[in-house]
Amino acid sequence: MSQTLALTRIETKLFLRDWPGLFFVFVLPLGLLSVFSLIGGDDGADAGIPAGFLPSMAIGIGIALLGLATLPMILAGYREKGVLRRLSTTPVRPAKLLMAQLLLHLVAAALVIVLIVGAGSLLFGAELPGSPLQFGVSAALYSVSQLAIGLVIAGLVPTAKTASLVGNLLLFPSMFFAGVWTPGDVMPESLRWLRDVTPMGAGMSGLQDSWAGGWPDPVHLIALVVATVVCVAAAARFFRWE
Repeated sequence: MSQTLALTRIETKLFLRDWPGLFFVFVLPLGLLSVFSLIGGDDGADAGIPAGFLPSMAIGIGIALLGLATLPMILAGYREKGVLRRLSTTPVRPAKLLMAQLLLHLVAAALVIVLIVGAGSLLFGAELPGSPLQFGVSAALYSVSQLAIGLVIAGLVPTAKTASLVGNLLLFPSMFFAGVWTPGDVMPESLRWLRDVTPMGAGMSGLQDSWAGGWPDPVHLIALVVATVVCVAAAARFFRWE
C-alpha cells in the first residue's frame, strides 16, 4: 500500500504538469456549463430541459475525458516507452502503477464533480442535487465505468497517439447517444433506448434523476454495472504490460 501511495503522489505531480490535459478535464466542462447557462438563462425549463441537465452534461463530459482520453493515453504511453516493462523487473510491480493511476483518476473525477456542482450553484444559481446519496451512487458508478473503458483502450492500443484517436472515436458518438446535443427527454423516441444502455447516457440520466430528487432508473444503474464488469474482465484478459 505504501508503494501504491508513493506512486500516486508521483503520478499526481506528473498529472498536474500536463496543462493541456488539465484544460480538457477541468476547464472545458466548466466552460461548457458557463456558456450554456449564460445562453439558456431561465429558458431551459420552458423548453422542457431538466434543471440538472447542464451540470450533468458538464460532469459527464469531464469524467468521460478522464476515462476515454487521459487514462488510456498515459498508460499506453508508459507501455510505448517501456516504463511498464522496466517496472516488472523491480519490486514495484506494474499493477501498482495501474492502481495508482486509477486512484488518481477517481480523485480527479471527484474534483470535476465538486467543481461543476459548486460553480453551477455559486455562479449561475443552479439547484444542488436533490438526493445527495443517489447522486453519489450514480456519480461513482459512472466514474468507474468510464475508467474501466479506459483500461480496455489502454490494453489494446500500441501507442498514446492511437489511444487518443480511439478515445475520441468513442467520445463523440457517446456524447450524441447520451443526449449531449439533444437532451434525452426531447430526443426522438427511436434513440432513447441507446441513451439508457450506453455508459455515458446511463450515467448522465442517473445524475439527472438524482438531481431531481429521485432514484436513478434501475436500467441505468444496471447498464453501468454491466459495462464496468465487462470492461474490467476484458482489460484483465487483454491488457499488455509490454
